[in-house]
Amino acid sequence: MNNKCIALTTALLAGTNTISSAATSHTMPLSGQWRFQLDAQNRGLSEAWHTKVLPDLIKLPGSTEQSGYGVKSEAPAIGKLTRIIKYEGRAWYQRDINIPASWKGKRVELFLERCHWESTVWVDDRPVDIKNSLSVPHLHELGVLAPGHHTLTVCIDNTYKIPIGTWSSAITEDTQGNWNGIIGQIELRATNPVWIKSVQVYPDLLKVEVGNQTGQAADVQIQAQQHVIPADGGMVDVPFHDHHAAWDEFAPSIRTVDVSLKSGIYSEVKRVSYGRREITTKDRQFLMNGRPIFLRGAVDECVYPLTGYPPMDKAAWLRVLKTCKSYGFNFMRFHSWCPPEAAFEAADEMGFLYQIELPLWTMDAPHYGDHPARDQWIRDELNLILEAYGNHPSFGFMAMGNESAGSLDTLVKESRQKDPRLLYRCEGGATEANGDYFETGQRGVIGARTDWDRWSDAPDWIAGGEQKPRSSGVTVPTFAHEVGQWSMYPDFDEIRKYTGTLRAHNFESYREMLAQHHMLDQAKAFHQASGALSVELYKDEIEASLRTWPYGGLQILEARDYPGQGTAIVGWLDAFWDSKGLVTPEQFRRFCAPTVCLLRMPKRVLSTDQKFTATAEIAHYAPKDIRTHAEWTIKRPDGKLIAHGSWPEMLIKTGRVTTLGEISASFDSIESPSRLIVTVRLAGTSNSWNIWVYPKLLPAPPTGVRVAYAYDAATRQALAAGERVLLFSSPREGVIKPVQAMLGPDSMRRFQPVAPGRNAVPGSFMPTFWNLRLFNQTGTLGILCNPKHPALAQFPTESHSDWQWADLLGRFSAADSFRVAGAPPSVYETWERGAGDVANRSKAVILDETPPDYRPIAQVIDNYDRNSKLGVIFETRVGAGQLLVCAMDLETDAERRPAARQLRHSLLAYVAGSDFHPAYRLNEDLLVRMLTDQAALIE
Repeated sequence: MNNKCIALTTALLAGTNTISSAATSHTMPLSGQWRFQLDAQNRGLSEAWHTKVLPDLIKLPGSTEQSGYGVKSEAPAIGKLTRIIKYEGRAWYQRDINIPASWKGKRVELFLERCHWESTVWVDDRPVDIKNSLSVPHLHELGVLAPGHHTLTVCIDNTYKIPIGTWSSAITEDTQGNWNGIIGQIELRATNPVWIKSVQVYPDLLKVEVGNQTGQAADVQIQAQQHVIPADGGMVDVPFHDHHAAWDEFAPSIRTVDVSLKSGIYSEVKRVSYGRREITTKDRQFLMNGRPIFLRGAVDECVYPLTGYPPMDKAAWLRVLKTCKSYGFNFMRFHSWCPPEAAFEAADEMGFLYQIELPLWTMDAPHYGDHPARDQWIRDELNLILEAYGNHPSFGFMAMGNESAGSLDTLVKESRQKDPRLLYRCEGGATEANGDYFETGQRGVIGARTDWDRWSDAPDWIAGGEQKPRSSGVTVPTFAHEVGQWSMYPDFDEIRKYTGTLRAHNFESYREMLAQHHMLDQAKAFHQASGALSVELYKDEIEASLRTWPYGGLQILEARDYPGQGTAIVGWLDAFWDSKGLVTPEQFRRFCAPTVCLLRMPKRVLSTDQKFTATAEIAHYAPKDIRTHAEWTIKRPDGKLIAHGSWPEMLIKTGRVTTLGEISASFDSIESPSRLIVTVRLAGTSNSWNIWVYPKLLPAPPTGVRVAYAYDAATRQALAAGERVLLFSSPREGVIKPVQAMLGPDSMRRFQPVAPGRNAVPGSFMPTFWNLRLFNQTGTLGILCNPKHPALAQFPTESHSDWQWADLLGRFSAADSFRVAGAPPSVYETWERGAGDVANRSKAVILDETPPDYRPIAQVIDNYDRNSKLGVIFETRVGAGQLLVCAMDLETDAERRPAARQLRHSLLAYVAGSDFHPAYRLNEDLLVRMLTDQAALIE
C-alpha cells in the first residue's frame, strides 16, 4: 500500500508540533499540524501506537485523502465521482499539548466537532474512551490533567462496522465517500468540577444538565434557584419566560439567554442562543406560531465535491441558503444525514427550516428492529442529534432515515415524549399516532394540463419504504417526497471545477462517448434544450403542490445535480450550488415563492373553434392577508395583446389558496398557428403559461407528395421513380423496449447495430427519471430542433420540448417513472389511466450509422449514459426521390389532436415545397434496417 502520496505539500510540514499554553483560559485550539500514521495492517492497537511517536505529519481539520494519504485510485469510478485517493481503516493522529497552570484541578474535555466515524482517545499511555457518531461532535472526557506536557493520541476508524446502509448520505461513496478524518472545531476545554453541561430552551422552562465530578452531591444555584446535584450529575428544570418577537422565515429573530451556576467556589455563566417559535399542525397544515406555512425546499445529500465532506463554517452555509432562498425556498431536507452546527446557525439567521434525518437507509441493511446493536446505535444517534441541535429554531422536523423499513414508529413515539419542540415524520402509517406529518411519493407531473393537484389520483408510494397509503380520514399534513428527478444533459464545462478530492471522470466518459458518436458539437445545445424541459416540469410540479389545499409542502429532488447513484443530472444548479444558466432566480420565484399566481386550465393546446377557459388562483403564505385586485392577459410572444380582463378587489387570506376568478377567451380571429402566453398578475407578482392555438380548418393537402406508412417495395419504387415521399414510420414497429432493472450492466443500455425489427426506442415526452444506470428505462431527454427549419414553419416551437409536443411524443405523465422505480402495477397503471397517458405515439429511430455530421430535423436527445444519435423527423435522398421520415403517429384521433393535425400539415407543406432538398443520401441498406420490421421484410 502506498501510505503517502506525493501530493502532501511541503507547506504542511512547517510549524510547531506543540500547542502553546498561551491559549485562552478555558479553551485550547488544536487545529494545525499533527503527527500521523495510517494503520492499514491494523497493528496500531496491538503495538500500542499511542505510546510511540508517530512518523508522518498531517494537517487538521481535514481528511486523510486531502493530505494525500491512502491508496490512489487505479480506475475511474462508474456512475459517480472518483475519489482520487481512498482509505478505509484506522488512522492515528497525535500531538503534544501543554496544560497551563491555570487549569490545575479543572476537568478537561476534548471536543472533536465531526469525525468519520469512530474515535478512540489516549492521553499519554492512558486510554480515555471511544465515541461513535456520524451526526454530532465527539466529546471525550479526559479528566483532570496535571499542568505541563502531555501526549494526545486519537485513532479514527472509518470501517463499516454498523449496518446503517451503504446508500446513506452520511457515508455513501455516491456523495462524500467514507472518508477518514476530523473536521470542524478541534479543541481542549477546561471547566470546574461542577459545570453546566448543556441547556435546552423550551417555551416555559430551561432544562439544565449539570455535571459533577466532586465525588459527592453538590449544592448549586442555577439562575439563583437552589438545587442539589447528585455525585454523577443531574438535570434541573428552571422557569423561563420570553416575551420577545417570535422567530419565523420572514423575521428570524435570534435571542440569547445567560444561565448562571454557582456552587461553593465554582461559578460560570453559559450563554445559549435560541429562537422562540412554535411549530404545530392543524387541519392538515403546518403552522408556525399559529400561522399556516407551506414548505418549499431542496434536498441536501451531502454532495460537496471539493472536500468530500460538508462545510463546517457558517459563511459557506450562508452561501448555500442564500442561493436556495433566491429560488424561493424556505426549507431544506437533509437526506439521511445531519449537518454541522454552522449549518443550523446559518439557517437560524436566514429563516430556513430543516428536516434532519438519521443516517439510516435500509436499502441494503437490516430493517429497524432486526439488528439490536445497530438499533441501539440509531437510538443513541437520535438522542444526540436532539440534544446537540434542539435549541435551533431552524431545526423543525425530524425523520428516521430515508425510505427505511421496520418498527421506526417506536422512535417517533419516544422522541415526541423527549422533545416536543419538533415535528416528527410518520413512520408506519399516516395517522397522528404514528407521527406529525406524512411524507408521500407524489412525484411526477400528470400531463399537458394544469388542473391537477396533489389530491388527484396520484400514488402514495415511496421506494423501499413502508409508508402506507393515505386515506380519506388522514388528519396530518402531507408532504411531497422527492418531487421531480427529471434528468437533463450535463454541461461538460463543469468538469474543470472538480479540483479537490473528487474528479468528474464520469462526465469525461460521457463526453468521450458523445465524441465517438460525432455529436460533441451539440453538447451545449443538448444541455440547454433538455434543461429547459426539466425546468418546465419542475414548474408544473411545484404549481401542482401549491394548488393543493390544505397541504404541507414539497421537497425537490434536486435543485442541484447528484453526481452519484449512476449520475443524476437533475438540477438547474450544479453540484457546487452554482447556476447552470437554465433559469434565473427571478424567473423561478414566479412559481416558487410565498405568494404565487396559479392557473387551472384543462387544455394547453386548442384549435381556433375552441374557447379557452381557465380558473385563476393564488397561493398565499406571506405573513399577512392582502386586499388587492388581479388581472390577466393573453399575448403573443412579441407582446401583442390578444385578450385581457380583471377581477374586483378581494381579500387574499394567508395560509390558503384563493380563487381569483374565471378566464374565457375566443381565438376564432387567429388565422395562423400560434404560441400564446397567459399571464395572471396581482400584488407585485405574476406567473405565465404557454398555450398553443391551431387553425381548425386546414388547406387541402398539397399535391405531388406520396404519403406512405411503411418502407416497403411500393415506397422504394416511388422513390426510385423520383417522387417526394412523407413516410410515417409506425411507432409500434422496430421498437427496442428497455429491460426494467436497477444497476444493470452496460450491455443492457448500449445499442447493437440496427436491424429490421430492432431500430428505435419508444417515444416519450417525459425525460429520464433520475438516471438511466440506476433505473433502466427509455432514457431520452426531450427534443432538440431548429425552430426556423422550413419543415416546422407552420408548427411554432422552441428548440426544446414544450407542452405542445406532449401528445405528439406520448408518455406524457410520470407514471412510467414509478414503473422503472419498482412500484407495484396497481400504482403506475392506475395513474396512467387517470392521466390519460398514451403509448405508441412516437419512436426515436437510431441513426448511429448515418454520416458523422448528419443531423435529424427533430432530434431526440439521448441519455448521456448511451449517447446514440436519435431522430423522430429526418430526411434523405433515395434514388431519384426525396424522403422525409416522421416517426410519430399524427393521424390516430386526429380530430381531437390539434397539434398532430398542424404538424402533419407543416410536414406535408415542406415536402411539397421548394425548400425540400435533403443534403444527404443515406445508404439504402441502412434505410432498410432502420425503417422496416422483420415481418414486413419477409412479406
